[in-house]
Amino acid sequence: MLLTLFPFLFTLALTFSRVSLVGGLHLSFAGLGNWYRLLTDPRFWTTLGNTVVIVTGAVSLEVVLGFGLALLAYRPLPGGAFFRVLFIIPMALTPIAVGYIWRMLLNETIGPLNALLQIVGLPPLGWVSGERLPLLSMILVDVWQWTPFVFVLCLAGLQALPEELWEAAQLDGASGGQTLRYVVFPLMVPTLLTAAFLRAVEAFKIVDVIFIITGGGPGTRTESLTLHAYYRGLHAFDLAYGATIAFALFLLVLVASLAFLRLTRRLRATEVWA
Repeated sequence: MLLTLFPFLFTLALTFSRVSLVGGLHLSFAGLGNWYRLLTDPRFWTTLGNTVVIVTGAVSLEVVLGFGLALLAYRPLPGGAFFRVLFIIPMALTPIAVGYIWRMLLNETIGPLNALLQIVGLPPLGWVSGERLPLLSMILVDVWQWTPFVFVLCLAGLQALPEELWEAAQLDGASGGQTLRYVVFPLMVPTLLTAAFLRAVEAFKIVDVIFIITGGGPGTRTESLTLHAYYRGLHAFDLAYGATIAFALFLLVLVASLAFLRLTRRLRATEVWA
């Protein structure tokens, strides 16, 4: 308990402190100065917007693609076991490895993606230097790495469904689409919501892949909130303000989690799925 609470309470104390490293670590009370600075910091709002866009875009695509792939892999297919292993390889890679792989793929001069575009007669794209494409590139990388996580959860959920449900739907003459819409999907909603919740909590903390591929640039177009906290706290040694950014991220994730849990309880109470 102490090991859990002490870092949390120390970070909270930093958010209300002024830090001096001369002659060791010295803290003095700064009131709400760091929080006022946070709310009036344009870079904080930019990185918050980047983070929300990445979380919303990536998690939505991961749930749709993961569920779709699980539906394809659920039924016995030739080579099905091989493809199941193939799907989960990106999830097993470290973020450092993923960052280096995609840094090479997205390289606008020597990367293979722009080379393929030029082969088919299309102009090269500014994957990491354009106006909006760099943020979409970060979403693409997150989707590539973490769709397998949703795939595994959905596949386990599908395999846990009673086989009698599929057989009853076939006996009633339901088509594949009707079986999916009225039988499978309602039963899979709790699994899909759980997958979305777990991925969203993790995606809010995205930092390592962005740091390796773009460093948060160009400018601050791909800089996440966590990367902003890292730059301020450990590059500029503005420890109190870096801790304030990190704690604001914690509060954001906490509020989003509570809102999500309240929504799921309300949906369950109204028997949207049961």
